[in-house]
Amino acid sequence: MSNSNVTIFNGTFRKQNGETRSMRFIRKSDLPTSMVNEAIISNLESKTHSEVVYDVDKRGFRQFNWKTVQGDVTETSSTFNF
Repeated sequence: MSNSNVTIFNGTFRKQNGETRSMRFIRKSDLPTSMVNEAIISNLESKTHSEVVYDVDKRGFRQFNWKTVQGDVTETSSTFNF
C-alpha cells in the first residue's frame, strides 16, 4: 500500500482471562478507508465492548479494552507503511 502519517498508541490492558497485553496500535480513524469494514467493526465492538484497532507489530486487527487499561496510554506521531 502506501506510507501514511498516523498516531501510534502504546498501551497495556487486562484481557478477559486476566492476562495483560501490551500493544502498539493505530485507531481506525487513521487507517486507509480500504482497510476498514465499518459494519464488521461496529458489530464486533458492540459484542465485546472493546475498540477494534490495528496492531502495528502483529500487522493485524486486534481489540483494545479501554476499561481495563494498566497505566498510561501514550501516543506518538509516525509514518507507517500499510
